Formats: sequence, C-alpha cells, structure tokens
Amino acid sequence: MSPLFMPLIFVTVFVVFIVLGFRAQKRMAAEFAAWVAAQGLTALQGRWWSTPLEANGTRAGRQVRVHTFTTGSGKSRQTWLSAAVRAGAGGRLELSLMRQGFGTKISEWFGAKEVTVGDAVFDGHWFIRSNRAEFIQAALLPEIRTRIDEVAALGGNSLKIEVKGGWATYVERGGVSRKSLHRVELALGLLEELATLAEVEAAG
Repeated sequence: MSPLFMPLIFVTVFVVFIVLGFRAQKRMAAEFAAWVAAQGLTALQGRWWSTPLEANGTRAGRQVRVHTFTTGSGKSRQTWLSAAVRAGAGGRLELSLMRQGFGTKISEWFGAKEVTVGDAVFDGHWFIRSNRAEFIQAALLPEIRTRIDEVAALGGNSLKIEVKGGWATYVERGGVSRKSLHRVELALGLLEELATLAEVEAAG
C-alpha cells in the first residue's frame, strides 16, 4: 500500500464533507428565500453561504422579523431559528413560556415564580413567567392556549415563546428546513395574538 493512500483518503473524505455542507447551506438558503417570498417578507441580501439568514417585513401592520442565529462555539455551537412580531404599542408586558422539564425545575429551585392559568393540562405542559401575572391569567384564553399547544405539537426543539420589550418572539433550536418554516408560519399567527395582548395591557 502506498504511504500516500491514507492521507489521500482523509483529504477526500474531508473534501466530501465540505461539499455536502455547502450544498446543504445552499439548499437551506433557497428554501428560506422561497418561504420569505411566499410570506410577503423581504430577505436581507447576502451570499447564499453567509449566515445568519434574515428577513423583515410587515403583517397586519406589525413589524415582523425572522432570522437564524448561533450560540456557543466549537462542539457546543448551536443554531437557532427565531420569529418575532412587534406590538404596535406596549413594551411593559413580559411573558415567557417554556415546556415543563428539568430546566424549569431548576429555575423554580432558584426562586422563579410560576404563573398558572387554572387549566391543569396546560399548566402541566408549560412553565409560565410574567411581570403581570393576574393579567396573563385572564388574558390567556382557551383559544390562545390551544394555539400555543398547536405550535408546540409540531415538534420544535427547545422552543421558547416570549413577550419582552414590545416584541412577541418564538425561538427553536435548529436551522431552516421545510418543517421548521412551517412551524414558524403557524407561530407567526400566535405571535400576532400575543402582540395584541401586549397592546391591551399597555392600554389598560
């Protein structure tokens, strides 16, 4: 066997991984661009291999932003997909919804106060925090809770729904795909409802 055989195999495998990675990135950018156009949003111009992906626009008179971002570095690097809708007025309301789990239990151990809405099933699924607990208990009507559960049922990883600083935001772990964009599309409708809650709270 030639002494160059193993290095050649290593280089070949490395090049294949690079090519496949570029193809996946190009496909992801194309799917994102097509979805953005269908939603009537505008993608920020950039080369297909650049990150993050981002699009902006308006829906029902509200500012909308959809983008990817990363956290961590090296092996701990994670990609996230986020959608946000800005309330027309009202930046006082703060609301956070996360799936119940070990992480939320730790938060409780460190003093985080959970808001419950009186729906045993919903309260069992979601860890809710807010600076306006009584308002949220009254405002999270059954139809809004159903919409939240419908979005979660689509399977987004490590998803979080939040209202803060006048923005209603949905975040999930992972990049752009047809399935994740479908989840974001459904989430945008929910975010519009949560933005309305922020406006109502501000007017109260």
